[in-house]
Amino acid sequence: MKRLCSILTGIVLSMQMISAVSRYTYAESDTPKKQVFTVSPSELTMIEGETCKLSVTVDPEFADQSSVYLHSCEYKTIVSHDGTVTAYSCGEDEIMVEVSVPDDSSDTGNRIYYQEVKIQVQRDETLPAETRAELDRLQNHSPYGEFQRRCLELLGILDENAPRITAEQINEILQNTATTEEMIAKINAVHSYPDYIWHGDPGDMIYWLDEKGNDKLCISGQSMFFRTKIYDDGTYKEETALYPPEIDFGTITGPMDGADRTYILYNQLPYDDINPVHGDANHDGVFNMADIVTLQKWLMNVPETKMFNWKMADFNQDEKLNAIDLTLMKRALIVSSAVPARWN
Repeated sequence: MKRLCSILTGIVLSMQMISAVSRYTYAESDTPKKQVFTVSPSELTMIEGETCKLSVTVDPEFADQSSVYLHSCEYKTIVSHDGTVTAYSCGEDEIMVEVSVPDDSSDTGNRIYYQEVKIQVQRDETLPAETRAELDRLQNHSPYGEFQRRCLELLGILDENAPRITAEQINEILQNTATTEEMIAKINAVHSYPDYIWHGDPGDMIYWLDEKGNDKLCISGQSMFFRTKIYDDGTYKEETALYPPEIDFGTITGPMDGADRTYILYNQLPYDDINPVHGDANHDGVFNMADIVTLQKWLMNVPETKMFNWKMADFNQDEKLNAIDLTLMKRALIVSSAVPARWN
């Protein structure tokens, strides 16, 4: 079965950008001849875990303070409506400060003026070695995304036992809330900060995960919500479109091709999707008796048995794991101690 990720391609927005789009339609943006608003400071150097506050002053001749909207462009920082900026990931970021001004000459009835605040987030070298190592792992191994929630936990900004949203709560919110902006606000009220923000071409995706990442909510496209379930080995189990109703394609069940990289990185699992080893159920890089034991225990529902590589254990490639695969694995190991190591 083909991996469903192709459905999730297209224009993808973060919760912050969706909030902006739902508030107003962008007119032509330019630098105002008159000073519509001021922002101070215009540049910042911060350290991971540090918090500061931007001062945004709007000229009442043009608009009031409620017209201000702020968002992070590179997700190295978090910025709130009152201008509070929290740095959590090393690198360069820009805070976009926007003000919506009524303008009868515009087709949309308003014009958006903006200013950028450049921020450089530096490493906190005073952190304990284990904390520093984990932050580096999350940041270095995920060049196209940010594990926002986990970084905030490691920096002591968010309690590690902070509540996570459940599938039941998500369904209730989606069914009883009128707008996407309100949906996101309610989700964030329960589940503080998304677990992962993927940014790239053509757009971004926001993920809220359960404790291990086996069950996740994703917002993508034009305010579309999807729910994905993942096996312990990181391969896809099923995907369901939750909202809006017109994109309902039912539930696609797996295993689907490919692995969920967010899950793999989040749980520090080894994964080689270029040259995986056929029969390597426990994903240690070789096919041996340990893989047969893993599959046998998994088929017997032995507690705590983890199937780290579902696809490689599917010896006859029928997308099912059963006694046939176990028999074929045993036979292959007996016939030759030099089983072809690479999956072709």
